[in-house]
Amino acid sequence: MTRDDIQPPVNLKIASMIDLARMLVSWSQRDRPASMLYFEHNGKHIYGTLISNHGYYQYYGMPLWVHAEGDGPPKGSFLAYKARPKESLDWVEHLEGSEPMTVHLPVIKLAGKLEILDM
Repeated sequence: MTRDDIQPPVNLKIASMIDLARMLVSWSQRDRPASMLYFEHNGKHIYGTLISNHGYYQYYGMPLWVHAEGDGPPKGSFLAYKARPKESLDWVEHLEGSEPMTVHLPVIKLAGKLEILDM
């Protein structure tokens, strides 16, 4: 297999960071813990993850690049999502003393855009 044989995933742009976090938290409860990739591209701060949508019709799955634009670079190593009592996002550096009912999505900073992305 060569690099030319690899097809890009389908782009799924999410409206906001809180929508992206909500989607990753809901998917991580079914499959595996989700992490978030971060990189800058054309002056934009991109957060996202690669997910395979299993059982897509006759295919084994459809690869998705699920992403949103953020306001700036991450201000911590984890994005903390809390659904109650009021839905919120916060950046944290460590998980020490974390609050109950909070899901922490690790953020992995990339040196640049993934080569396989068509964006």
